[in-house]
Amino acid sequence: LRAIVCGDPTSVEQKPCLAIVAAGRLFIVDAGTGAASSLTRRNIPMDRLGAVLLTDADMPQVADLAAVYNAAARNGDTLLPVYGPAETQRLVDGLNQAGGFDGAANGMQAWGPSPEPGRSVIVFEADGLVVSAFTTQEDAFSGRVAYRFDYRGRSIVVGGDGQVAGASAARDADVVLQNATSERNATLDGPATAAHIATQASASNTGLVVLTGADTPIAAQMQVAEARATGFNDVQAARVGMMVELPLDNMEINVRPL
Repeated sequence: LRAIVCGDPTSVEQKPCLAIVAAGRLFIVDAGTGAASSLTRRNIPMDRLGAVLLTDADMPQVADLAAVYNAAARNGDTLLPVYGPAETQRLVDGLNQAGGFDGAANGMQAWGPSPEPGRSVIVFEADGLVVSAFTTQEDAFSGRVAYRFDYRGRSIVVGGDGQVAGASAARDADVVLQNATSERNATLDGPATAAHIATQASASNTGLVVLTGADTPIAAQMQVAEARATGFNDVQAARVGMMVELPLDNMEINVRPL
């Protein structure tokens, strides 16, 4: 079970995009700027893309969605599921219209799992891999969705801008990848602070937290320092090209460049 941080490698800003690979399948969580070219450049087989999963339907999460479809489509009959909040339908309809697709035999097809707080919804299940969507009480109001990948005893949770590290659906996860902010930049409706995420992760028995979304390397270092100051030391900052790998024959968590 692997997670790959993708995005524009020429930018220091971490655009939202994560690729999850398991059971011979590829999923992309959020399609930020440079998602398609980043994965293609690293020889990730885009024709194995099973679905795009959106944590939010705002521009940062969907900027490269059309390019992702074009990279994945092997012929004009390719149909790509796109899961996400309610706004995903309107977004996908617009992209299909612009691309000349019908959304039934070709193009993208929107699905809204609509999870309720405390109750996950399975969006994919095959060959031992289970992908489920969930939300929290705080995120349900803003329409944010998070995703958990379970494969043969290993697990990865991707939270986007949500408040997911302490959610029941994230408990005992090997890895939680979540956007964070520092104490000085915290807002009521923005991402959780790095310290808050670390505190929740510790209580939820998380193996490793990977903080995503820092604008600069300095901001990333600051977030990691704030998180570790809580006493939870298994924290790293995401960077484009990072791969988190969970072996199936042991409980190790390996982090390396792809």
